[in-house]
Amino acid sequence: MKRLLAACWLALLSTNGFAQVQPVVEVTVTPEQVRVGEALELQVTVLVPTWFAQPPAYPDFELANTVTQRPPDSSFPTSRTINGENWSGIVRSFRIYPLQAADYRIDGAELGVSYANPGAAPTRMAVPLPDVRFSAVVPAGAESLSPYLAGPALRLSVDISGDTGSLASGDAVTLEYRAELDGLPAIFLPPLAPALRFEGATVYADRPRTADGPPATRSEKVTLVFEAGGEFEVPPVTLSYWNTESGSVEQVTAEGARFSVSGPTPADSTAADDSGEALSWRSLVAVALAGLLVGALWRVWRRLLQPAWQTWHKRRLASEAHAFKVLQRALRANDNVAAYRALLAWSEHLQPPMPSRAFALRYGNAELASTLDHLGTALFGQGKTAPAGSALARDLQSARQQYHKARRARAMPALPPLNP
Repeated sequence: MKRLLAACWLALLSTNGFAQVQPVVEVTVTPEQVRVGEALELQVTVLVPTWFAQPPAYPDFELANTVTQRPPDSSFPTSRTINGENWSGIVRSFRIYPLQAADYRIDGAELGVSYANPGAAPTRMAVPLPDVRFSAVVPAGAESLSPYLAGPALRLSVDISGDTGSLASGDAVTLEYRAELDGLPAIFLPPLAPALRFEGATVYADRPRTADGPPATRSEKVTLVFEAGGEFEVPPVTLSYWNTESGSVEQVTAEGARFSVSGPTPADSTAADDSGEALSWRSLVAVALAGLLVGALWRVWRRLLQPAWQTWHKRRLASEAHAFKVLQRALRANDNVAAYRALLAWSEHLQPPMPSRAFALRYGNAELASTLDHLGTALFGQGKTAPAGSALARDLQSARQQYHKARRARAMPALPPLNP
């Protein structure tokens, strides 16, 4: 009987001790320094003494000014002998693309682990991850690139469809621009089609289409509907990029086009009045006075108002409000690529700095954070449907209002006591 009780006590001690065994977690970053736009691999290995009761809950490893992806077949099982026992493990890889030259760090991340504990409930715990450090640099000679593009090859083309040989008013032509980039995700590819505006033609632009490939592609379709006759010229489009094989800046160009359209030309709104009457002396005096007034106002503008306006304009373009306006415009246009880039740019203006997910959890809710996650996963082809841009824009606007309300509350000085 005593032996049986002793055996039970030893088994209980073994079970309790086993339940407190700390999983082994290892994090590696390869390489620790990359060029902007190139991927580094962050690999997380977690080992437990039995087997996993649930898949580990990984952090998202999202940082401002980076793009984080899970490559295909990013997880695989492993095992290791520890203290004479066989431990089960899982290895998961992430690809991180820095968007700017900087030193990056991930601190305070945790990994949720649940593993089997024979004879008792599964053991669940949050395991702190080691701090992660890496950096990104811009190659010497590529500092002037804006936006920064890098890869072994970049191809740019334009395909023109329509009967361009005999155009008349009422006809239309379509220009489809396409860029292919080896080595980077499609989010790095900037807008391709030139900004077109014609008198006598209406321009219709389709929503851009992107795919990570390989190669990463971006295509934009623009349709010109000619409403009058005349000559219409579309300028060429040129992109510069850093060729990682030659180690130099190179350019690619999509040729421009010129369309001759038969038909009546647009009415000249500045043409002289058909009556042909000469200007009266009163009209000449009015024109002269107006010219003097315009000249005086121009001098005042140049000397006093223009410098102040330029200073204000630069500050506005660099402000959080302008960055959020750009983000709202991209979301309402359902341009996921532009929206994601604008989201990263806007998050840089937050004080204190924080990733968009942390902003959503602090000033919005878990649903907003999940929606932002879906935006990223849909953009990078993880099988998710992109969220409705207009709804996300409204939710972000509400969270931003709470953010500014909290900032005003922190900035408000404490009131002095009523009876000192």
